[in-house]
Amino acid sequence: MKALWGMGALAVLFVAGSLLGQLNQSGGTGTAVSSTQSGTWTIQPGNTANTTPWLASLSQGGNTAAVTASNALKIDGSAVTQPVSGTVNIVPKTACGSTAYDSGITTLPTTSTALTATATCVSSIVFVNTTASAQSVTITDNQGTPVAYLSGFQIPANSTFVYDLNSVKLSGGIKWSAVNATSVNAQVIGFQ
Repeated sequence: MKALWGMGALAVLFVAGSLLGQLNQSGGTGTAVSSTQSGTWTIQPGNTANTTPWLASLSQGGNTAAVTASNALKIDGSAVTQPVSGTVNIVPKTACGSTAYDSGITTLPTTSTALTATATCVSSIVFVNTTASAQSVTITDNQGTPVAYLSGFQIPANSTFVYDLNSVKLSGGIKWSAVNATSVNAQVIGFQ
């Protein structure tokens, strides 16, 4: 039992001694210790330090700094100068150009007629049958020997049909027709 009390007393002395040692500083009287971090912090995404804004939220000591593209700050607190301002457009990569194309809604002619003579990557075609009977339509590209994408395709009576082509390239442009006059309206949406 004496050994157990001796071990306990020794443990208490070690703990107390280590606590007292942390309160003292060798080499003279104690000085205040600052908990403020200082120095130069550099965060960079791979180019010149502190010039490209990051989209992030940084927190230290209860203060949060939100860094976004619209209110970006350099590490020194000054604003990041944006070299270009304007709107960001997202354009899908297609085999055609990046100019949006929209034919607008129009009535299909009864003879194969070129809608456009420029290669067009068609996202979709909207067909509207305005009659009480099924109507037949044909869509081809505008090459010397046209390739048919829809040939004699039936649009049900009084219906709207959206034909999704997922940016298929119609070389040389688009030609279209319907069997009966003023029976089908259509609209092409894509890129040129």
